[in-house]
Amino acid sequence: MKTRIGRRDFIKKTAFASVASIAAAGTMSSVFAQKSDSISNTGAKTNKNALPKGNLCGVEISRIILGGNLVSGYAHARDLLYVGALMKHYYTESKILETLEIAEANGVNAINLAIWDNLKFLEKHWKNGGKMKLIAQALPNDNDSLAQFKRAVDFGACAVHIQGHGSEKLLEEGRIDFIGKIMEYIKSQKVPAGVAAHWLEVVVQCEKHKLPVDFYVKTLHTHEYHTAPKPGETGYLGRYDNSWCQDPEEVIEVMRGVEKPWIAFKVMAAGAIPPRKAFQYAFNGGADFIMAGMFDWQIEEDIKIAIDVLGETKRHRPWRG
Repeated sequence: MKTRIGRRDFIKKTAFASVASIAAAGTMSSVFAQKSDSISNTGAKTNKNALPKGNLCGVEISRIILGGNLVSGYAHARDLLYVGALMKHYYTESKILETLEIAEANGVNAINLAIWDNLKFLEKHWKNGGKMKLIAQALPNDNDSLAQFKRAVDFGACAVHIQGHGSEKLLEEGRIDFIGKIMEYIKSQKVPAGVAAHWLEVVVQCEKHKLPVDFYVKTLHTHEYHTAPKPGETGYLGRYDNSWCQDPEEVIEVMRGVEKPWIAFKVMAAGAIPPRKAFQYAFNGGADFIMAGMFDWQIEEDIKIAIDVLGETKRHRPWRG
């Protein structure tokens, strides 16, 4: 027999539930704040076991590279429109500097950033004694000017690569030769030159035309996550900001024959794949380095996972870097 609830009782219960939910929300906010404060107050903790490093064309780089999307406000969040703004509000200059400090303390010695962004925080990091190396991504201007690439070199980047959308656009326009010219320019500045891509065909054509590429920055992630592309969904970026590697097994097969260092990115499919699973798949699949976006409070645990994974990796592709 159902019990009827009077209007007054309903209002009381509803009000109680609202207060409880507000209290819970306040508690969660407090927990989040305490989490962040605990990192700030205790200082950057260092992992006892060192994160292994590799050789990126003569530059010593940690196997895990800090991705720059989060600190720059470029958040892939499927159809959640507010996340980019949330990242920009969270990542104040002081929070970015703290993140770099934590990353360095845990063995990460390089970050990938777009040269067109405001990188004053990195200059401040260096001024404060930080040693984080810059791997810069750049684009040719509309008139084919290479000003961004020059700026990257002048800024102090240890390696420079064409941003993925830029290389894909040039390939679609039939301008593979211009990619080669960009590589030649970067190399003339005594800096390793790379090509980034989401689309595997970019790598295939660069290798086919024997372009003077020093290293590749190529996406790699499984499709074993809830928002992965469905059958019939086309495009190397998916249609819903939900995929960045259309053909992971083919990527692994093609890259096995590439004798140049490979930095894998989007390995966690923008937060949809757990770090251990993502790192195992990428390193076992042949990646020499992984570029990973990590919040300050994730870094220590993610690096511990990476160290574990690197200690038991089973590769078919030799280390190329």
